[in-house]
Amino acid sequence: MTEAELRQRFIAFRDAPEEPGMLEAALLVAACDRPDFEPTGVRARLAAMTSAARGYVAGHPHPRARVEGLCYYLKDILGLEGDDAHYYDRDNSCIDRVLETGRGIPISLAVIYAEVGAGLGLDCEGVNFPGHFLLRVRHDDVDAPPLLLDPFAGLVISHSECQQYLQRMAGPEQTLGPQHLRRASALEVLLRMLNNLKQLAYSNQDLSAALRHSERIQLADPGRQLEHRDRALIHEQLGDPVSATAEWLALVDVIEEGDTKRRILERIERLGNKAGSGRVVH
Repeated sequence: MTEAELRQRFIAFRDAPEEPGMLEAALLVAACDRPDFEPTGVRARLAAMTSAARGYVAGHPHPRARVEGLCYYLKDILGLEGDDAHYYDRDNSCIDRVLETGRGIPISLAVIYAEVGAGLGLDCEGVNFPGHFLLRVRHDDVDAPPLLLDPFAGLVISHSECQQYLQRMAGPEQTLGPQHLRRASALEVLLRMLNNLKQLAYSNQDLSAALRHSERIQLADPGRQLEHRDRALIHEQLGDPVSATAEWLALVDVIEEGDTKRRILERIERLGNKAGSGRVVH
């Protein structure tokens, strides 16, 4: 897949009349910077896993037992688990590689759990929990609360355990609330996975890759104006004041008057001097 074709897929995902789903988001992320990536094999593998898992899930009358059956199959039979040893490896964000290695991070594992679970009649949705993506499984019993699933651990977790997760991630003063357990849309899954790749590329000093991921984030969600700032700073590190200026100008156009806008305009002026022009037309 060429970069132009990839961009068209991002646009199609963004403008789809119906929400594409978490799997489509993961397949799109896996295609980034991998022109030979082929999604057909991933779909076939997930379909085979769903068929094999049926006996562990479908026979249980109780909702929790069905979810625990899914966890047992994926974690204990297939060996799918969180990768503590190489958590920040790029492969852990690529669903095809996660299926091959059996290791991943919470969000990539959640896509697999959700896709296999949905194929077995479980109502799964992503949860945008801070720092650790989760799944929620709803069921027909309106008197029973939905179940929370940690795909990294392969376990159903309680709200008290979720509270402990939050305090580890965000500090001991934090209290679990509805804002921490919001449903994650497919777009939010896409953006979260892309941001993981962007941060990973940046930490590895692969600044060109970080730029590409930032552009994809804003292509998927044009409202992410702060991506201009991130790209401007990267261009400055790359010694490209002209490109940095263009990004700062794009950002300053959407910022209200104030100290932040003034500081950006001063930075643009300094970059103009560095580029040798002495001035920047705005």
